[in-house]
Amino acid sequence: MREAATRTAHALPVRISEATYVEPSIVVDAPALGHRAVRVPTARPVRAASPRAVRPAAAAPRVAAGRRARSIARKVTAGAALLFIGSLVVVTSLPAQAMQSTAELDAEVAQLEPDVQSLAPVAAEATTLFARDDIVVNDPFESALMSPDELAALQAVADSERPGSYYGGSPAFASTWAMLETDYVQTPFPQITQLPISSGFGYRSGGFHGGTDIPLPPGQEIRPIANGVVSAVWQGNNPGGGGYAVFVDHNINGQFVQSWYPHMQAGSIQVQVGQVIDISTVIGGVGSTGRSTGPHLHLEMKNSDYVSFDPLRWLQTRETRLEVG
Repeated sequence: MREAATRTAHALPVRISEATYVEPSIVVDAPALGHRAVRVPTARPVRAASPRAVRPAAAAPRVAAGRRARSIARKVTAGAALLFIGSLVVVTSLPAQAMQSTAELDAEVAQLEPDVQSLAPVAAEATTLFARDDIVVNDPFESALMSPDELAALQAVADSERPGSYYGGSPAFASTWAMLETDYVQTPFPQITQLPISSGFGYRSGGFHGGTDIPLPPGQEIRPIANGVVSAVWQGNNPGGGGYAVFVDHNINGQFVQSWYPHMQAGSIQVQVGQVIDISTVIGGVGSTGRSTGPHLHLEMKNSDYVSFDPLRWLQTRETRLEVG
């Protein structure tokens, strides 16, 4: 049978076929390469096909050639893509001037004038370096202090007045007192952050205690609780047993307040009746004169009804820094 099949195959008619293969190519449009279509050959030029016998059953070689063409086309396509990406990297990494001709540059960009970027020196006085019209620093203590000119002006008013009684709840120097209104108060020892208390305001053995006793070393400077005018001075002869004492009238937000400073050291009083004082004035020193068991200040305060009230509690309600030990 094999020999019969062979004879049959040889007997089949044979015709010559012309070459039908067309060279495949890929057109790449790459803007970065000059906007020109580039024909990329997929393989070396194919030589003219020589005549050959074509048998009907021999179709496999044409299929293999088609696969090889597609494989070559894919490789060429990948290479073209890499070439395109590379051209983008090169183009984007170049400065703008490298892609633009000098003739197209803007004149202000091509040549910057020196005075455009120069900084002129700013003349300023050292004293006004941090001055700001819209910022006001308010220091209550500094605001309450009076200048020598202010003290002198108020003192002239006090000197022109006929003093009234220090007793009863009315200012002894009414006109001067009316000009001394303030809202700033302090303890008699503003330089001391923690005050010792030996006896508070209120009832105790022996009767009612109308003030607060603050024991401190002899000679410790005493200052007024607020700006005011001196209404009484006792040189060791205070009728209430206060020894050396000073009374001061204050105008606290329009309200009459009188402060007492008894038991002061003999010879330490530095003020006199009718003297205008501010919160920086030293009126005397701590002592143990009068009815006293030791050096201390008996701070007592009266209102317009001439009734004593708790000085420490009042100072605390006035938001005064007060630490009691």
